[in-house]
Amino acid sequence: MDMTRRQFLATTAAAVSAGNRLRGRSPCVLLDLQRGCLRESVAGYTAVFQPRVVRAHMPGIPHCAVVLVPAALEISPVAARAIVRCLHAGATVILESAAGFLDQRAFGTERAVLRDYFGITVEPPVRLWPRQTPYVDYLWPYAAKLRDFSRVLPLGPPAGEPIAWVDNLPVALKRRSGRGTLIFLGSPVGPALWAGDAEATRWLSAVLATVS
Repeated sequence: MDMTRRQFLATTAAAVSAGNRLRGRSPCVLLDLQRGCLRESVAGYTAVFQPRVVRAHMPGIPHCAVVLVPAALEISPVAARAIVRCLHAGATVILESAAGFLDQRAFGTERAVLRDYFGITVEPPVRLWPRQTPYVDYLWPYAAKLRDFSRVLPLGPPAGEPIAWVDNLPVALKRRSGRGTLIFLGSPVGPALWAGDAEATRWLSAVLATVS
């Protein structure tokens, strides 16, 4: 079902205040992997949601309600362990993967990180462009079509609830992890935020509004 303007305003307001309901936590932290991520995705999340930014070389991620990991190309073991600690502490982690843009060797390394630290199996990337309908179909938290970023990572054997599909391939999931929730996106949304895509902003706002 499409989101009405009233629903959008309600979810946006809820997203802004979600972290405030969680005593002792920063509402939203962005883990900047620096050279290990796509900069346009970092720019998109930063411009729209104005999170506290923590760089990957810093000692750790502060206690928070939401951790954003934009368009990851290379997640170091140190960063992966920090993300896992946040999940175990009860945070919601939105982990975007841009591994579809890596060469074969680097993709294999990142694929192993996703499997070993997060229990997520991904298949080799699928190139979507050129195609007539360049959209990813999201089913949660409401039905939405978001523009893709030319390549997606299909998911392997289910490791959670699929929440988005492209050409009958699952490309995003959510599941409980520790005390927290992991939301994995095999098609980065941050670049659409950076481009001013209103539907991408509405969808992410609705996702953040689910944090409680």
